Amino acid sequence: MKKIIILLIFSMTSVFAQDAPKLEFFCELQVKLSPALTVGETAHGTRRIIPIIGGTVDGPGIKGEIFNGGADWQVVRKDGVAELEAHYQFKADDGSIIYVKNIGVRVASPEVAARIAKGEKVDASQYYFRAIPKLEAPLTSKYAWINDTIFVCTGERMPDAVKIRIYKLL
Repeated sequence: MKKIIILLIFSMTSVFAQDAPKLEFFCELQVKLSPALTVGETAHGTRRIIPIIGGTVDGPGIKGEIFNGGADWQVVRKDGVAELEAHYQFKADDGSIIYVKNIGVRVASPEVAARIAKGEKVDASQYYFRAIPKLEAPLTSKYAWINDTIFVCTGERMPDAVKIRIYKLL
């Protein structure tokens, strides 16, 4: 009886076990930015707003243009970590307007963070920049599937833009 119970428990756990998620490249965004507007020190850290003024979307199955009008609302914590929350939209190649809400963090040493803040080009290997973009597309578009998909991304800060590489979580 004991062997049967152990065998039953083992077979149940193997039925429900899943492989670790894999990633599939979806697209790269080149997001053009205006200089940061610094609100100042708040209860949560230094608040700044970085206007998004355009850019491009390019991937194996999607192309598009980022609209002027979004922004990245950031809080730089006392420990120097930048908490990011960007909202913007782009027009895809089929005319669909796709909304993006991207929440993440950028972690850098004080020296690297100062160089980024000055607008210098800093190699992305010198800091950690990851986020979770939530994409919303019209249900009638060929991109409706993205409404039910989880994505992750990497970021690279350029002097006047940010390069975002988005991956579908499989």
